[in-house]
Amino acid sequence: MKFGERITVARKWAKFTQKELAERVGISQTAINKLECGRLQSSRRTVSIALICGVDPIWLETGRGEMTLRGARPGMTAEELGNAVDGGELQRSNLFARLPLLSWEDAARLCADPSYHPTKIDLWLPLASKSSDRGYALRVPDDSMMPEFREGDLIIMDPTQTGKHNQFVVAHLDGDTSLTFKQLMVVGNKTYLKPLNPRYPLLEVQDSLTVCGVVVAKYKEYHYQ
Repeated sequence: MKFGERITVARKWAKFTQKELAERVGISQTAINKLECGRLQSSRRTVSIALICGVDPIWLETGRGEMTLRGARPGMTAEELGNAVDGGELQRSNLFARLPLLSWEDAARLCADPSYHPTKIDLWLPLASKSSDRGYALRVPDDSMMPEFREGDLIIMDPTQTGKHNQFVVAHLDGDTSLTFKQLMVVGNKTYLKPLNPRYPLLEVQDSLTVCGVVVAKYKEYHYQ
């Protein structure tokens, strides 16, 4: 389906007239009509249209993934939507995920308790992911994994994977709740956490290691002055 056809499908699925949808989105009925007829090929209100209709914004914009967004319903207010996101009620698509960007503190809590829900998420990343539906993003905290990962880069985590030799992992040593991002090295009966930056020392794992997740992708942001 084309973009306009998907808007029509979403609107009818939500049982709105063009006028009702326009009033809820805050644009004119003429604009909705032009979008559905294909005379307008895009809109800055795509996300609002999708959420008001209770469908997945990624599907509405691109046609990829599933139309429905589990946990959403037609006519949700912005406050209701925010509460649903913060409460973990909105379920992310397996194909095209909206991954939450977590703080390292929240990631540590999630590692200790998989049922933990962060109280506030400031950024969601709309991107294709190789992660499970429990995936999340972290911001690289330092330069220890350069040149592959620079400070500030966003890494996509899959907490369902336990880590294998040569994989990039986020982990902590037993007895230490602080997390570290390193490459896992298993050599014979020895286990190491290896920084890619040679200025940082190789860490031999003397005690048990808890892998909180495996890095499955990197999301790069560019900031221009």
